[in-house]
Amino acid sequence: MQLTEKIYAYPWKGMGNNCNAYLYAGEKKILMDPGHIHNEYNEKCLEKLLAEMKADGFTPEKIDLIICTHGHPDHCEAAALLQDEYQIRVAMHREEETSMDIMAKFFEQMAGKSPERPRIDIYLQEGELELGTGGIKDKVVLYLTPGHSPGSLSIYFPDERALVTGDVVFSGSIGRTDFPGGDFLTLGKSVEELSHIEDLEWLLPGHMQIVQGEEAIRRNFTMIKRMFF
Repeated sequence: MQLTEKIYAYPWKGMGNNCNAYLYAGEKKILMDPGHIHNEYNEKCLEKLLAEMKADGFTPEKIDLIICTHGHPDHCEAAALLQDEYQIRVAMHREEETSMDIMAKFFEQMAGKSPERPRIDIYLQEGELELGTGGIKDKVVLYLTPGHSPGSLSIYFPDERALVTGDVVFSGSIGRTDFPGGDFLTLGKSVEELSHIEDLEWLLPGHMQIVQGEEAIRRNFTMIKRMFF
């Protein structure tokens, strides 16, 4: 579903675990956190995502880049298939390379099989990222927000007033820190940093519902900091 001129949201609505995916349709088309291929209930997560994207006029052939906020399988597994079948480059923070390997072994012990892992074609770091080749480029601001995962990134689109937070902060909650590489105090610092972004209309988390409106987002951060930190 379209949220702003250039941001589309694909919230997960199935029974099992999977993440919300988002698409930025600027000069370059960026798919963020495509999620699982299949989850623990064998739901066809990627197939559902591609069907919803197609309804909005987007096919994998039109995607220029996949950005994963972090390397947990419920956010990045499908990126491996899209990377191989459609030659879409995958971007992530360098820290997530090791984290993906560790988490794959962790989930293999839990579920009995190892999830697919994408190759990281582009290493991202905190700061401004300009996308496009024309005179007017799309500006993206990347925040390194560890705590849930060592190289977790949050993605801010200033012109759309939208922030993709991965599993750092949700509506009324935060990401878990008991996975390998998680750290509660570090997550608190990341939440604090994001709470100071002033021009926000859309908080786009990796799970649960979207938070819309400046006041609602401010209240959400205030509540989370009081409850957890």
